[in-house]
Amino acid sequence: MDFKTLNAFYLTVSTGSTLRAAGLMKLTVPTLSVKLKNLEKDLKVKLFHRLPNKLVPTPDGMLFYGEVRQVLEGIERAKAAVHHKQGHGFDGRISISIGSDLIQIFAPRLGSFLKRHPRLECTLLARASPETLSLVLAGNVDIGIGRFDSMPRALICKDLFENSIWCSFPRKHPFARKDGITIGDFESHRIITLARSSATGRAIDQVFRRNRVRPQNILEVGSCRSALEFVKLGVGIGLVHNNCLITERKGNLRFKDVSHIFGEAPVTLIYKRSTILTAAHLGIMDIFSHGLRGHF
Repeated sequence: MDFKTLNAFYLTVSTGSTLRAAGLMKLTVPTLSVKLKNLEKDLKVKLFHRLPNKLVPTPDGMLFYGEVRQVLEGIERAKAAVHHKQGHGFDGRISISIGSDLIQIFAPRLGSFLKRHPRLECTLLARASPETLSLVLAGNVDIGIGRFDSMPRALICKDLFENSIWCSFPRKHPFARKDGITIGDFESHRIITLARSSATGRAIDQVFRRNRVRPQNILEVGSCRSALEFVKLGVGIGLVHNNCLITERKGNLRFKDVSHIFGEAPVTLIYKRSTILTAAHLGIMDIFSHGLRGHF
């Protein structure tokens, strides 16, 4: 049993295809199949059910898969530790897609990380969460960060922090004098919120429908920043993510937490199960997740 054999097994299970696994390892399918059979002989355990044109992991195979994943990621962590001790930066390439309204949170951390690793090439995309999900599923980016309604089984997810909805309004608005805002209070106002094509926009719309509340008017926008600009112009009341207020100066605006009405949703980091995480991947995931919980 060697590293390449473990990698062959891992990729076969992760991708669900010997053809794709062989392609990733630059092997022929027969060569990869021999490695898998030799692995079963070494372990004296049946790792796959062999169906026509398909290998399906057995329960023992899935148990072994979980352990192999930890071994492979442990090797990458060991590399990262050695690089850090010797002062060597990461190299290679990494690609990330982050929700456009989340960039302001993660950009400082990413910038600091890239300064410490000048040889690491990074592609950063600012995309809506549904597009980020599609990019990760298609293998066009390594890591995605966003708010997702559901999670395909092909992906692994890690919640980074909880995100809540806050209400934004002009300083002299009647809401500024209220001790607590209720769902019914929105009925007589124009609401400015994210488009219903987004997970947040759909969630807000569902809350209004469930409570049979019909705001005077709804203006759908593409980002929390756009919503705040319209609020500043006196167009209506904004419903925005709390993290989008981090760099917003109060000025003429006031903000109130309305998560008791609209609830909270996690901001989640995702990647494909078939991705072998390198030391660079693990390093960047650590800086994205460390210290963010409870930060907002």
